[in-house]
Amino acid sequence: MKFIWIFAALLALSACTYTSNMNVGTNFSSEQAAQIIKEQTTEAELVNLLGQPQVKTVINDTDVKWIYSYTEGSASAQAFTMKTTSDFTTHTLDILLRNGVVVNFAETHAPTNMTINTQSSIK
Repeated sequence: MKFIWIFAALLALSACTYTSNMNVGTNFSSEQAAQIIKEQTTEAELVNLLGQPQVKTVINDTDVKWIYSYTEGSASAQAFTMKTTSDFTTHTLDILLRNGVVVNFAETHAPTNMTINTQSSIK
């Protein structure tokens, strides 16, 4: 009988999973990025299309780099197995402006998947 209770408790613990969702940054689509035209799109048009960037870096007197970034995904942890998994994707748009006009830009999608097993050393 005691074995049944222990088995039931372990079974219940193995089902305890905590999941968390996250999204950070300015969400933008590839369709929006496709509307950017080198040597034509202005700062004002970028702000109208995407809003203010998360980062503005002055490179020199004429050049500024704008970065738009959006990260979304989820992470979960299982109580009994001590296993943690995550699945995130970061969508980034780097834009180089010269004298207020887009010179170049690059769009990237970077998936990040991770599994961590934590083991207890009870002696």
